[in-house]
Amino acid sequence: MADEFKPNLAGTLLPDGSRWGPFTSADVADESGILASPDVEVIVSGIRWSEGPVWNATEEALYFVDTIDARIYRWTAQEGTQIIASQAGGFDGGNVPNFDALFEPGANGMALVGDDIVICQHPTRRVIRMKLCELRQLKGRPICEANFEVLAQAAPSGRPLNAPNDVIVASNGDIYFTDPVYGFLLKQPPELGYAYVNFEKGEHPDQAYLDEAVLERGAGCTGVYRVRAGVVELVTDLLERPNGLALSVDGRVLWVANSVKDTPSWHAFELGEELPLERSSLLTEAELGPGVQLGPGLSDGFKVDEHGRLWSSVPGGIAVIDPGRGKVLASIKFSTNISNVRFGDGGDVFVTGLGHVWRLRRRL
Repeated sequence: MADEFKPNLAGTLLPDGSRWGPFTSADVADESGILASPDVEVIVSGIRWSEGPVWNATEEALYFVDTIDARIYRWTAQEGTQIIASQAGGFDGGNVPNFDALFEPGANGMALVGDDIVICQHPTRRVIRMKLCELRQLKGRPICEANFEVLAQAAPSGRPLNAPNDVIVASNGDIYFTDPVYGFLLKQPPELGYAYVNFEKGEHPDQAYLDEAVLERGAGCTGVYRVRAGVVELVTDLLERPNGLALSVDGRVLWVANSVKDTPSWHAFELGEELPLERSSLLTEAELGPGVQLGPGLSDGFKVDEHGRLWSSVPGGIAVIDPGRGKVLASIKFSTNISNVRFGDGGDVFVTGLGHVWRLRRRL
């Protein structure tokens, strides 16, 4: 039996306790009729920063991480939320210098392929793969106690990665992941406040020392990488803050979100054998309009649906984007920071972010 999840509201980043009351709806704009309902349901509360959602249809279970509290969770409608693993970033007590100073010492993006789960780990700065059944068998123990395979921990130059952020697996088995700066974030001293940044006031987690860390201790660039047959290859280093990524429906185009402060953008790269890839198209706020600026935060994780639409986290919420027309078809304003999206069964759309995990429903 996995550890019981007991929300620690004192540990959340939300400064206003009243926000933990019932959450019944969000500010929804959906003239295209994409959503089945305007209602937004909170299914988990008490998480500091939920991320990396993956849906296991066989178990009817959502797996997700708390990047700050360094845990992996499993949620089902029947059993609620359970702690599956701790120290999800791979810390084993001695393998990460200055570990206690890290603000996000956990895992981040995850991808589920068959019986395997691929996990991005911030403090150990690597991408690993393990059996989902072995992850569950941890029952809340540190992930370092399980068997896993390290897929990537160094850039092609031989330098350490920065902090792998999000990951996807193509139909041919190629693994793509982003490697921005956020794993280098440090805790703020207690005398300066409860956190390194006040999300509720629209402040941004981007700090000048992050780029310095990339040059001094990281990969030397912020990149997108491919792992094929055990070899790590650079896909592109064009983006300052590569974050979420997804493949087009036909698997021929790689979309990557660039999480530059105040300027969300999505970049398309046509896949090919020759690397690095060249950018083939770009979506920005200039084309998409105010529907991609809904409040505080970043353009972070996203998914592509069966119609080729991007369901993306944007500052303050979620935007459904038609890349062909360069148009926002629907937006859901959460008035807080959103990190990622995952499709479930029956039209379910799971949303992760600051303090909660939400569920909304789309038309199929």
